[in-house]
Amino acid sequence: MNVAFNGWLYQPSRTLRALRLRWVLVGLRMRPAWRTRRSPVRGRRRALKEEVGYWSAHLSSRGGKYADGYAYRFDHTAEVADPALREILQGLTQQEVSILDVGAGPAPFLGYRFPGKTLSVSAVDPLADEYNLLLDRAGVVPPVRTERLEGERLVERFGGDRFDIAYSRNALDHAVDPTLIVESMVAVVRPGGYVVLRHGRNEAVKQRYRQLHQWNFDERAGQFIVWRPGQQTNITETLSGRAEVSCRASPTDDSIVCVIRKLS
Repeated sequence: MNVAFNGWLYQPSRTLRALRLRWVLVGLRMRPAWRTRRSPVRGRRRALKEEVGYWSAHLSSRGGKYADGYAYRFDHTAEVADPALREILQGLTQQEVSILDVGAGPAPFLGYRFPGKTLSVSAVDPLADEYNLLLDRAGVVPPVRTERLEGERLVERFGGDRFDIAYSRNALDHAVDPTLIVESMVAVVRPGGYVVLRHGRNEAVKQRYRQLHQWNFDERAGQFIVWRPGQQTNITETLSGRAEVSCRASPTDDSIVCVIRKLS
C-alpha cells in the first residue's frame, strides 16, 4: 500500500530497497578504511588459505597465463635474471656463492645458474609444507625444495654470517613483521654480503589492504620505508652502522629494488 504525506508518495518496498542499497554502498566505502586500522595478524589464517588456493590453481594449470614464469621457476638450468642479483654476482670474486630465498613459495624464482659461478640455493617459506603437498599432487619436482620457516626465525635456524646473498621477491610485504625479517636477513649474510629485495611499490595500498597485503614498501629520497597507517619504519636509518642501503624504483615496472650490503 502506498501512502501520501504532504504530496510525497511513500512506497514501502521501493524505500526499503533504496535504504538497503545505501547501507551496502556505505559499507563498501568504509571497508578499506577498516582494513587499514586492523592488526596485520587479524584474518591472517583465512588469507594464508587463500594463498595456498592460489598456488594450487597455479600448479595444476602449469602457470596458466603465467606459463613463462612457471617454466622459469621449475627449470633447473634457468640462469639468474634479476638485474640486481646479476650485478652483485658479477662483482663477487669467489666462485661458489650461497643464496637464501626468503618467502620463496613452492620453489625459488631467482634461477640456479650464473656464468663463472656455482650457486647453492636454499629456500624458506612459512607455507612450505602445504606447497610441497601441492607439488607432489601435481607431480612436479622443483630444483630446490622449500623448507618451512618464518622469516622472523632465520637466525634461529641458520645462525649468523651464513650466506653470501639473501633474496626476497614480492613476499616480505605479506609478513606479520617485515622489519624484523629484513634485519634477520642482514644477520644471516656474511660481512660484505648482500640482501636483495624486489617488491611492488606500496602494494597494500593498491590491493586496499586485502588478504596478506598489509604492508607497503616504498622508496623516498633513496630511503627504504616500510609502512602502513599508523606505523612506519625507515629501514635505512634502522640499519645505519650495520649495513649500507641502496633503494631505487625499477625502470621497467612499478616496483622498488633495495640492495643492502652488510658492513664488515
